[in-house]
Amino acid sequence: MKNMLNGQSIELTCPHCGHKISETIGKLKTNPKLTCTKCKGGISVDATHMRTEIAKVEKALLDFKRTLGKLGK
Repeated sequence: MKNMLNGQSIELTCPHCGHKISETIGKLKTNPKLTCTKCKGGISVDATHMRTEIAKVEKALLDFKRTLGKLGK
């Protein structure tokens, strides 16, 4: 179930102009640098921190799924 969130989009705000930019988690994991479509300013995401936090969320979802499976037994 690893990478189950890759297709999910998140919204980022350009620190230069405030424009909202939507991007998938999977793309941000592999390319954490974006260019604002409005002001052309550069946006960098801390990819290491993002991967760590997403791994925690994916583990929690997997644990939750296991718990739900045990309830039906």
